[in-house]
Amino acid sequence: MTLFPRTVANLTVCLLLIVPPAMAAEYPIGVPEQRYGMEIAAVYLQPVRMEPEGMMRPAEQSDVHMEADIRALDINANGFAEGDWIPYLHVKYEVTKEGDANPVSGDFMPMVANDGPHYGDNVKLMGPGKYHVKYTIYPPNAPENPGGKHFGRHTDRLTGVRPWFETFSVEYDFIFAGIGKRGGY
Repeated sequence: MTLFPRTVANLTVCLLLIVPPAMAAEYPIGVPEQRYGMEIAAVYLQPVRMEPEGMMRPAEQSDVHMEADIRALDINANGFAEGDWIPYLHVKYEVTKEGDANPVSGDFMPMVANDGPHYGDNVKLMGPGKYHVKYTIYPPNAPENPGGKHFGRHTDRLTGVRPWFETFSVEYDFIFAGIGKRGGY
């Protein structure tokens, strides 16, 4: 190999090692809240394409991909280590634009992206403006949580963990001014 191709090859390898992968810009919604040994953070980003197809509104018909990032705190009593994603929750959302009495609501689905697992959905908003969002979080044992019946909890004295938390809500306010060009990460 001559000097020029070797130099180009070495430079390419170096660039691949130092350039971070492209990630979508996430916009925080309010300040993360701490409840029952968990941190609940709300964010939105550009709508995303999903697999399996049809699990949520198509990206082309949505304004944002809204997420609930729910992770364990170091004081979590349900057996999760600090930073662990909390699985098998049922998370409902309700988004209301200021001055509009018709909220947009639905269920977040568990999913994974290059920044880790989270709950989310593609959402169609009512244009730019001030919004209020409410997340209602159901534990695995809640009657309203259809998926939670498949996630057990040890209850014996030797290996058991504390009972699940009660259903709760967190609320945030945010301004939506648009997200720019779709796919322009």
